[in-house]
Amino acid sequence: MDLHGPAFLLLGAAFGLVYGFLLQRGDFCFTSAFRDLYAFRHTRVLQGIVTAVAVTTLGWGIALSAGWATPDRLWVPPVGWNSLLGGFLFGIAMYVAGGCASGTLYRAGMGYGQFWLTLLGMGAGYYAFLRLFPDVLQPYFFKPLQITGPVTLYRLLPWPPLLTSLLAVAVLLLGVVLVAGPGALGRSLREVAAFFRQGPGTLLRLRSWDTRAVGLLLGLVSTLQFSLWTIWGITGPETRWVAVAWAAVDDPARVAANPYVASLFRGYPGLVPGPEEVLIAGIIAGAALSARLNGTFRWRRPRLRRLPNAVAGGFLLAFASRLTPGCNIGNLLSGLPALSLHSLLASAGIATGIYTAWKIAHLRQAALLTSCRVEPATAGTGTGTPAKPAAAPPAGI
Repeated sequence: MDLHGPAFLLLGAAFGLVYGFLLQRGDFCFTSAFRDLYAFRHTRVLQGIVTAVAVTTLGWGIALSAGWATPDRLWVPPVGWNSLLGGFLFGIAMYVAGGCASGTLYRAGMGYGQFWLTLLGMGAGYYAFLRLFPDVLQPYFFKPLQITGPVTLYRLLPWPPLLTSLLAVAVLLLGVVLVAGPGALGRSLREVAAFFRQGPGTLLRLRSWDTRAVGLLLGLVSTLQFSLWTIWGITGPETRWVAVAWAAVDDPARVAANPYVASLFRGYPGLVPGPEEVLIAGIIAGAALSARLNGTFRWRRPRLRRLPNAVAGGFLLAFASRLTPGCNIGNLLSGLPALSLHSLLASAGIATGIYTAWKIAHLRQAALLTSCRVEPATAGTGTGTPAKPAAAPPAGI
């Protein structure tokens, strides 16, 4: 089977279009999911993420048991302290950039100029990582921090894959019940069912979809993808795009000799884009299509004061995704359902990183507001005119 033939290129484009459409309809941003939880105790997007993880985990159990997918398709990187540290840096980068890896793509498709700049910053981050990997990062970062090889419950536990996945989903849902109450699951099921009972015409015109419904669909599409082909990732294929661009302006043999590039293109016919890279372009196109259909597409010029966040956040987003390795999609929607210990650590790092960045920004904002308080009138000044309000605090850190 030629995994780089026209059929798989079309398959990559089709999956990308569907992912982009769904991400845009749900406004399925992982950054806002965690930020809204910390700041407002809102769980709108987080409920969708939990739904996607549960459905994809169950999907792995069914696919492995039925023979639709083989264990070698499980995305299970080695375990190291870099899993946690890289995830932490990635979480901070998500907050600074104002979007995750997938959020950047679908918002770029909606016409946000700021997120095209974030993609440029990410390109620089991938390039810096590739150049530093052989002589600096491999000997002084990855090797000292590695703890053990790949670890997944599917290989540790002697049970059938379906039983293992059912137990994992049961633990996840038990956690939801403990946090949200015993009636939360039943209420969510009824609301999602009511969402799908709307007609296709109504659904296509809706500006925003129920995130739990989007999570359910993302889990089903992801299951179909790894049953037919491979897992869903974003920052790995984006790094390949950067390597292809690097080879176009440099000696291709020199680029191919880079050990990280060589590992990325293992199984490829050369330094050329494949179906996974086409999928990335498809996400942008799918989001643009969805935004056109629900009337939310328009070109938006980047705001000047947000440019440093877009470029620096994008750079750190890309660099941290390689240190981990993996992004929010790779670790939360592909690695966690594969019951990977690496992705569990990386996801904890991402959640902690976003919390840390949010907390710092929150403290800065509080300090600015305190400095803007009206000072009492001093003797002899007459009217006691309030001090001029300070400029609004920046949204990021």
